[in-house]
Amino acid sequence: MSETLTVIGPSGAAATVADGAVSVRPLTDFQKAVEDGDAYAWASLTYDPDGHDTILSVENNSATRDLYIQEIHIQSDTASQFVVHSGSGNTQAGTAAVTGTNMNRNSGKVAPATAYCDETANGEQAGGYLRRFYSGLVAADGNVLIPVGGTIVLPNDHFIGVDFTTAATAGNVTIIGYYKDR
Repeated sequence: MSETLTVIGPSGAAATVADGAVSVRPLTDFQKAVEDGDAYAWASLTYDPDGHDTILSVENNSATRDLYIQEIHIQSDTASQFVVHSGSGNTQAGTAAVTGTNMNRNSGKVAPATAYCDETANGEQAGGYLRRFYSGLVAADGNVLIPVGGTIVLPNDHFIGVDFTTAATAGNVTIIGYYKDR
């Protein structure tokens, strides 16, 4: 008969010992953030964007924690180019405020972020998107998933935004990210 022992280390990583063998299942930073109530999803309302509209913009307002972007979901009813870009020092403003949804539904934590759909104050389009991360195409009635995996890091007062360059009648964006101490 085999007995199993699971050991949880100080970082939350698990190691299982069974039949004299060790099996390790480390938690990713994202998984740990979900468990700790520090991961959020910001989803824009579906609306009728003009060309070069920022569909969704999320700004990190934490003075002590960085915002790591995990993935970006882009949907449009019209074929368009999209631009994922960043900036800093702007006051976010837009048509509708977006509240981050905590990925751990047992947590009452609120994201230290400002987010808007149809965001109007970042000025990146006028500057030619000098701080772009990605450009790509979304097909009519299409969906694009960009699995960033935490490789975009936003310090305090920096934002990430997603613009469509073509007018559409129904577009939306979801940005999923997590906070981690510097």
